[in-house]
Amino acid sequence: MKYIKKLYGGLNLTWPAVIIAAAVIGVAVGGIMLIPVNDQCSIKDIGVDFTWWIFFGEIIVLNSKSPVDAAAKAFVFFLISQPLIYLVQVPFVSLGWDLMGYYRNWILWTFATIPMGAVGYFIKRGDIIAALILTGGSGFLAFHLVGYITSIIKDPPYHAVTAVFCAVFIVLPIIAVLKDKPAKLTAAVLAAAAIAVLSFIAIKNGGSTKLYSPTLNCKENGLDINADTVVMMTVNIQDKRIYEVDGEYMLYMEIVGTEAMMTVDNGGTEKTYTFSFNEDKQIFEVTEDK
Repeated sequence: MKYIKKLYGGLNLTWPAVIIAAAVIGVAVGGIMLIPVNDQCSIKDIGVDFTWWIFFGEIIVLNSKSPVDAAAKAFVFFLISQPLIYLVQVPFVSLGWDLMGYYRNWILWTFATIPMGAVGYFIKRGDIIAALILTGGSGFLAFHLVGYITSIIKDPPYHAVTAVFCAVFIVLPIIAVLKDKPAKLTAAVLAAAAIAVLSFIAIKNGGSTKLYSPTLNCKENGLDINADTVVMMTVNIQDKRIYEVDGEYMLYMEIVGTEAMMTVDNGGTEKTYTFSFNEDKQIFEVTEDK
């Protein structure tokens, strides 16, 4: 416990340490994403979801000297580490520089670390207010935990290691940072409530809250989508991007669960597509609704 408490608030986190850690972690994760293993393996989850990045963020803000220091260090850490993940991969993947398009969302999250870092610093109070602030990170981790548990049930043992880390990263700051029983109880109850609610949603949504990030070749998948296509409506799709590679259009999506829907308009002609995850092939298949 002594070492855990030191990790969550007892480190001398200097600026050189933040910069070096950001560079090393960014390059390492970029290298991990190039390992030729199934994308559902836990080792690749660090480049896809928030699990480890919430942990890194908490370590930074809890070892900072002030809210401003926490915001600045969190921002710089993500500003360095995130683009490096993609830059390392660029020379080795078929997308080349188009891979940097995936960095767009991380730019937004990088700027979001400024207010998040400043507010997160007050977790060091260790009281009820700290417990409420901590719930923000716990909520994200609960989302991933439920998604990975449902994935493990359907297709073991994929994501099992990451699921364990999700649970560990929820529990560690509660026991290491919060100082009294009311604060610890509040944080634990809120985390448990988040897991319960998300589990209910997962069951209602077909058993998954896992976030998938497929990239589909529009021509190969029968998608009538191009640069002029207007997306009218989506279901279970958090983000989407249409881009061109070697004269062919690609559709990138972030899908929550195993079923999604998209309605598009091409010059007055509307089409609706359903995306269904094939567990055996580990890919999303497309059908056009007539």
